[in-house]
Amino acid sequence: MGAKKNKEKAAVNEIKKAVEGKISKSVIVPEFLTGASRFRFKCYPGIGCFTKCCSGIKIILSPYDIYRLKNRLGMSYMDFLNGYTAPTTIEGSSLQVVSLAMKDDSARSCPFVTPEGCTIYTDRPLTCRYYPIGMGMMKKDTGNTGEDFFIRVKEDHCLGHNEEKVWTVQEWRQDQESDLYDEMNNDWMAIVLKAKTLGKVEFSQRSLELFYIVSTNLDLFRDMAFTPRFIEAYQLDPETLKKLEEDELELLKFSLKWLRFVTFNEGDFKVDQAARQKAKEKLLARADEERKRHIEEMDSMED
Repeated sequence: MGAKKNKEKAAVNEIKKAVEGKISKSVIVPEFLTGASRFRFKCYPGIGCFTKCCSGIKIILSPYDIYRLKNRLGMSYMDFLNGYTAPTTIEGSSLQVVSLAMKDDSARSCPFVTPEGCTIYTDRPLTCRYYPIGMGMMKKDTGNTGEDFFIRVKEDHCLGHNEEKVWTVQEWRQDQESDLYDEMNNDWMAIVLKAKTLGKVEFSQRSLELFYIVSTNLDLFRDMAFTPRFIEAYQLDPETLKKLEEDELELLKFSLKWLRFVTFNEGDFKVDQAARQKAKEKLLARADEERKRHIEEMDSMED
């Protein structure tokens, strides 16, 4: 048992060294933090660097980000996607998602930021909530996902690190409501982290399309989920159906659990395989049309 633990510890240390070597030249401070780790930081209107961190960045939108933002703006999923996002992939994987489309100015500014601050602050994306803390996950030599760790992002222009306010990582996450976002995105993040930490995962084109659909457009999933074919495939009882029909947030959480199940067969679903296949084919056909339209609209905007 001791030899095994020593082997795992050595493997984790090797991972740490590799990560530290990779990030030592970046704005990420090469240190591994836990929820109890302490750091100094404060951001507020009037600080010299106010809103400078809100430009020239890539903000990937999680499913719960999109849910909050489209509701904040009073838009449908498709209108929000067409108006405020651009297709992209998650670094270190082939998973296709969307990022926030930045302004076409020299600074590539966030469309929601003004000199006075963020106009959607209470519904800002998870990436904004984490800053200046990042999250990672180490894998052990067994190939299984290992412990979470946190890293500190320290950009030269950011004066917030010079402030006297002291936080633990967990206190910061609670203050920024990132714990809530992590909870809502839990099944989605499980797919992302597994794809990124267990080596290069080869997804079929169909799996990539399903991931993109469910990650970005709950309206498309809704169209499929309430069909007789889907209800039969996943044996949904009347009580569950009623809850999903009446509560969009419950539908979002269900869709992400479903996505994790169809991607890695993780989760507790009773399935009629033949009906399941037909339901997936219908969703993919509809989504292919919508995605082509999204790309065409993005191309026309660039022209």
